[in-house]
Amino acid sequence: MTEPIKMSQEELDNILILREKIRANVESIGRLNIKKHFIELELKTAQEDLAHAYEESENLSMEEQRLVNETVQKYGDGDLDFNTGLYSPKQK
Repeated sequence: MTEPIKMSQEELDNILILREKIRANVESIGRLNIKKHFIELELKTAQEDLAHAYEESENLSMEEQRLVNETVQKYGDGDLDFNTGLYSPKQK
């Protein structure tokens, strides 16, 4: 059986420092993965909110078109002054 060899303190310190850097790096990776997870959840929520806003925009546009059509059927082709509420029929 061979005798154990005592490493120098400098060699041992270098190994311990490297092990500590590896441990700190692994912890950093873990924290970053958790942060990434919550950012992805926030992005998913923002995308869903944006999809709802686009859908609402489409609904509002269709409602606007419906009101324009009703106005044209009732008063004929014309222009509405939103400040005064006066509807001016177009000249034929």
